Amino acid sequence: MSDHIVSSFDEELNEITDGLINMGALVLAALRSVEEILKNDDHNLAQKIIDNDLQINDLGQSIEIKAFNTLASRQPMAFDLRLVFSAVKMSLYLERCGDMCKGISKRILKGDLTEADSPNTIESLVTLTNRVYENLSLVLEDYAARTSEKSLEVWSSDNEIDSIYSDILMEILNNIKSKPEAIEALVPLFFIARYLERVGDQATNIAEVTHFIVTGEVLTDEKEIQIENETTF
Repeated sequence: MSDHIVSSFDEELNEITDGLINMGALVLAALRSVEEILKNDDHNLAQKIIDNDLQINDLGQSIEIKAFNTLASRQPMAFDLRLVFSAVKMSLYLERCGDMCKGISKRILKGDLTEADSPNTIESLVTLTNRVYENLSLVLEDYAARTSEKSLEVWSSDNEIDSIYSDILMEILNNIKSKPEAIEALVPLFFIARYLERVGDQATNIAEVTHFIVTGEVLTDEKEIQIENETTF
């Protein structure tokens, strides 16, 4: 980021950037906690995720206010305009990620993962959590470094998460067919998988925003085809 004649403008931009990076770190921490509660059915940690979501929401609101104030008072242009304007979108996407983690925690608090008697599905959910965490981490690294290469990779590989998600749903359906008496314990796993898949969608959205901030280009389906062609060996 280039320095401006008015140093306070740089400070405002840095505050917005740092706020989003901190917000992303909180969401990543929540995802790591989701992994732990899936492995250990830890209800105390699930409640902690729910409680900590307020911090994510507050930070998101603070970023939005700073962004709007900067737009109104500084009238930024070019890269600065993209950075400030996109901050509102990014804070919303990250807030939704936090909401999904909270939703997973609420589902777990309402039941007992062990009652589902489906260790393979739990393992698959942990795998999905790790994949989603990796994608979100990569796009946030890109945002912090003002690069877009990792974001392009995440954006073009979203179908991998969709595939894992589809496999999990099929596995749950098969379990319900073979163990209809366990349906009440198995159904919440549907929602957990859906929440994780939606976090993956938000990571893709953040990848699009990051690419736009850095390059000024809007990703399109044609761009995805080009990326896939370039990475085919």
